[in-house]
Amino acid sequence: MNKTVLSFVLFLVLFCGCKGGTGERFVRSVTLVRPVRMGGEYLKSFAGIVQEAKEISLGFKTAGQIERICVKEGDFVRQGQLVAVLDDADYKLGVEALQIQYDQLEDEVARIKQLYEKKSVSVNDYEKAVAGLRQLAVQLQISRNKLDYTRLCAPIDGYVQAINFDEAEMVDAGTPVIALLDTGEMEVEVDVPSEIYVQRERFAGIVCRLPLDRSKEIKMNLRGITPKADGNQLYRLRLGFEKTRDIPLTAGMNVETVIS
Repeated sequence: MNKTVLSFVLFLVLFCGCKGGTGERFVRSVTLVRPVRMGGEYLKSFAGIVQEAKEISLGFKTAGQIERICVKEGDFVRQGQLVAVLDDADYKLGVEALQIQYDQLEDEVARIKQLYEKKSVSVNDYEKAVAGLRQLAVQLQISRNKLDYTRLCAPIDGYVQAINFDEAEMVDAGTPVIALLDTGEMEVEVDVPSEIYVQRERFAGIVCRLPLDRSKEIKMNLRGITPKADGNQLYRLRLGFEKTRDIPLTAGMNVETVIS
């Protein structure tokens, strides 16, 4: 290319660049993104312990002397099964005494009602008699409830973990008498170090391997993480089984937990 042609090309470039100018400054928009590492997934394995989802402390709703313990430690009990009984002699006498008073007052109210219908008794006296009967009925029901409270039944299916009292001992209302393990739902507890805890938002999946068959992986879901480390600087994870059917699980079983 000779100098004449080169000069002509430069002239055209300058001419076109100046001809369309408006004097306004062109601003180009820019979007900033943070690079994310693609792939590179890695696995971390930790020892876990199978635990019952909850432990229930059973106690009587009224005070008394234990007459009979119907179960032993390690027994499996069904929901509604009788596990302990208090001596109910005094409670029966209380119900009987109130029942006598109630029957007597009920007859009196019936007679007062007849007199009230004949205008022989004032409205105020009649309403007082009816209110007294209702109040006594409430007291009678409370006594019946306390009599029922002398029988302690299992609220769920589970295993008897501990029995804290023996027969003939006195207990107060609400005192834990029997500890029951709820086996209807199991979970796994895992302690992890801080470098895993800080990456909890990046968990891609969690599986569990049983000691009898480590080739089989059971999917888990994260139920919670203790936000405070223990004395060993470990954070506790609570993991739930997505499916527990046909899985041989027992409380206290050691398992391998793999977090990706």
